[in-house]
Amino acid sequence: MESQLATPHKSAIRNPQSAIMRALFPAVLLFCSLICLRAPDARPQVGAFAQGAGGANSREDRLKVFDQVWRAIYDNYYDKRYRGVDWRLQREIFRPQAEAARNNAEFYRVLRQMIGRLGDAHTRIYAPEEGFDRDRPAGSTVGMAVRRIEGRPVVTWVAPGSEAARLGLRPGFTILQVDGLPVQKALERIRDEIIESSTQTALETQTYDKLFHGPRDTPVSVTFLDIEERPHTVTLTRRFVEFQRRVVVRKPLNNIGYIEVTGFGPEIEEDFEAAMREAQGTRGLILDLRNNGGGFVATVAQIASYFLTEGDGLGEFISRQGRAASRYTQRTEISYRGPLVVLVSARSASGSEIFAAAMQERKRATIVGASPTTCGCLLGVSRTLKLLDGGKLNVSDSDYRTAMGRRIEGAGVKPDLQLETRIADLLAGRDRTFEMAVDQLGRMIAFGSRGADIEFRLNLPNVKLQSSVQGSDASQSRP
Repeated sequence: MESQLATPHKSAIRNPQSAIMRALFPAVLLFCSLICLRAPDARPQVGAFAQGAGGANSREDRLKVFDQVWRAIYDNYYDKRYRGVDWRLQREIFRPQAEAARNNAEFYRVLRQMIGRLGDAHTRIYAPEEGFDRDRPAGSTVGMAVRRIEGRPVVTWVAPGSEAARLGLRPGFTILQVDGLPVQKALERIRDEIIESSTQTALETQTYDKLFHGPRDTPVSVTFLDIEERPHTVTLTRRFVEFQRRVVVRKPLNNIGYIEVTGFGPEIEEDFEAAMREAQGTRGLILDLRNNGGGFVATVAQIASYFLTEGDGLGEFISRQGRAASRYTQRTEISYRGPLVVLVSARSASGSEIFAAAMQERKRATIVGASPTTCGCLLGVSRTLKLLDGGKLNVSDSDYRTAMGRRIEGAGVKPDLQLETRIADLLAGRDRTFEMAVDQLGRMIAFGSRGADIEFRLNLPNVKLQSSVQGSDASQSRP
């Protein structure tokens, strides 16, 4: 899933000094807006393009887009050494391939392969037909998610009421083929396009996210093994949906609260405040960021402020020129000082990693993970550049360090406690990571800081927790 990192600017920035001055005003800063991305040649000349639904329609048009993309990264990338990649050489390698592209799909594949050499999950390009909008994340889906579990491509989530659910797909089932192609071959093709990412964790997540990728409203054949290892083949339709950032609240059991946040954005701030008011008086709280790919840093700071004291440092973003912009918590009307457990996974990225790292460094929360580390994807993108053919480009233009100087990009946040998901758990509908969080909270409530060293378990009734989604449909929740 894409991390929306900053507020976009629709026009090209021609004056770097002006951009830097704007960055001095925190009231208008969203995620890492340290310095606005300069976009050389970003304004198309009248009559220069003959655009259709497929983007640039001629070889000359595509080369102009190629040069625009290459130059934007050359001028604005946060690392002047381009993470050890010879960026000028990449132009020599990939420009002839872009020129030889027979259509827009091949052309954007070349662009993705060139960008992939940077090994950076945040620097991404989107073709015009993808309709990328950082303020309203959206994309095609078949109503289920697949991840590598115990070495197999396994369904980890199926949307309630979806076509996939109606056709019998369930968490724990193994995927064998996609459109008749063995799933491992399909994954290899995807990896060949992505090339590299911020971490192996990020690369695997991005690869599996694209397993059913294709044009909206088109069919895809899926062959899977059911619980008895019997093969079935079904045809699903790729639907275009908006992935809403939302706050999911579960009613407390044994006076332990639960809040899930699926993304950080201004639209969830009021809902989270309402959830925090509801959590007042609980003996402990679980904050679930396992399916949170990040968002706006201003919202990250707002959410963190409920759990820390005013003025606590959340780290800093460092621009290509070495300028640093620090982030701090702020005053809130209410706060939560009870025991806190934060759930993370390989899908917890960017803003989620800022939050988890801050809580871990200040020993404010216990981090419980469903994977050995979080994504390890934490760079700043201050704006999205609109390309000449209508495509979009995100360029990482700032690095990040925690308040203690730790770099998360390429490393991730290592949980204090970690428990890998098992196929048997998915088939049984069991969430062992959540169970571990409840157990840890029970220890903290009963014994304080000594709880981790004492044999103890808090047993909850074997019932399904009831969820309420602030401002959204609970059926969209995804583990």
